[in-house]
Amino acid sequence: MKTCLYCGLENDDVASQCETCHTALAMPPEHSPADARPDYMASPQETRFWERMTFRQFAVLMIRLQALWLLFYAAVDLTYLPRYLIRWFEGSSYSAVSTELKRELALAVFRIVLHVAAALAVIQHAERLLSWLVRDWVAKQPPNPPPNPPPEPTPAADGSQGSSGGVGGGSRGSA
Repeated sequence: MKTCLYCGLENDDVASQCETCHTALAMPPEHSPADARPDYMASPQETRFWERMTFRQFAVLMIRLQALWLLFYAAVDLTYLPRYLIRWFEGSSYSAVSTELKRELALAVFRIVLHVAAALAVIQHAERLLSWLVRDWVAKQPPNPPPNPPPEPTPAADGSQGSSGGVGGGSRGSA
């Protein structure tokens, strides 16, 4: 058996490429084995992690990654705060400018607080959020088909009904 260097699948000795990833198994003489290895090989722990992860866990992970974007937006808004504060202190003697700057500063602080609060809520409640997002899709799916009925008993070679014991399905013998 030939082992694929990329995915680790055991292939037949006559195979020229892997059955699953189509990586060449026979190496040309001008290439050394070190050149054929991928740049990154997952550790056994990482491979085991990805093999055990369900689609639901992956979806929750993606929702939590979206929360990082909310934190990124909060950080971007946070970088603008010094500009607002400098303009506010420089123009504090003008009431019209001061009122406008106060409003802009208050909105910037509100956006930052809102982004951070939303990110924390999404991170903490990702599973409930996922359930809420797919609720309508789950309701629209057809119900599971009924289980297959039990197979009909086959007559035995001696003419009896097999193991069912007759019409009643009981286990009484005939007297």
